[in-house]
Amino acid sequence: MIVCDSSPLIMLAKEGLLSLLKKCFQKAVIPKSVYEEVTQKRNSTEVIALEKAIKEGWAVVEEVEDSPAIKTNVLNLGERDAISLAAKHKSMLLIDDDSAKKYASLLNVESHGTLFVIYLACIRKFIEKEEAIDALEDMIAEGFYISTNVYRRFIEAINSIKR
Repeated sequence: MIVCDSSPLIMLAKEGLLSLLKKCFQKAVIPKSVYEEVTQKRNSTEVIALEKAIKEGWAVVEEVEDSPAIKTNVLNLGERDAISLAAKHKSMLLIDDDSAKKYASLLNVESHGTLFVIYLACIRKFIEKEEAIDALEDMIAEGFYISTNVYRRFIEAINSIKR
């Protein structure tokens, strides 16, 4: 099981890769505030993909109570709820914001970003190396920001996977 914030859900859905969450983690738990954030653009690719995942039963929306440890204005509501829910379930967290990852670590929550899912899926042979690199390129074209250092490390990591 993995708890998801909005950015990874949106980016994976736009690339047609949301099902990688099911393949890699069996179940995705989404805070209600994150669900509401993602579904603001009705009939968008990400909304259609997320609604399909919920209907299939492997994505579940949950209400959340914030942890007192993360009452801060640095994070948005969805990020706080995702961290709180991951801490509650003692689950891994999928979130792209670096500040949010630091707050998650305060609650001993293991967190990773969108690229981790693509890398893990490639290791487990759910997608090919070329598909992983193409997905990253498409995500960047869609406005996904990563540093050149992270880009280089991701490409090196994908290329180092033995087939």
